[in-house]
Amino acid sequence: MTRQRLRETVSRMNAEVCDQCGKCPSACPVTARIEGFNPRQIIAKVSLGKEEELMKSGVIWTCTSCLKCRERCPEEISPYDVILELRREAISEGYEHPASYDEAEKAVTETGVVQQPQPVRTRSRDRKDRAALGLPPAQKPKDQAKYTQAIKELKEATD
Repeated sequence: MTRQRLRETVSRMNAEVCDQCGKCPSACPVTARIEGFNPRQIIAKVSLGKEEELMKSGVIWTCTSCLKCRERCPEEISPYDVILELRREAISEGYEHPASYDEAEKAVTETGVVQQPQPVRTRSRDRKDRAALGLPPAQKPKDQAKYTQAIKELKEATD
């Protein structure tokens, strides 16, 4: 999605109503803890054409993707969807983004999973793996090479 399409999407969301509401920031766990993050203000800045300011500031990377903004919005505006588009745009334009995104992409491409299964701590403070908990082994793609190729093609198509 280009910046123009992003602005058009936000304009269809009735951003003027969004600016007066406040239900999304009151539900957002990040707004309560990170100064400068406010889903309502992100919508307002995009509607004013200030996407570059958002992408440079890094504020779009602090969203935890809890979707409370989408759930609480009486106008069915989704700051979360706008944040995802801003992230895509930021990456495609070469703006700084968390290194963990690149690490996750590499892990998925090479192994089929974001993170290998790890032992968990029980209430008795023991560490147990999947087998000890009676769980089947974590499944990976049946054909890793085919999966890796599909991921690379998907990434190229969205760049």
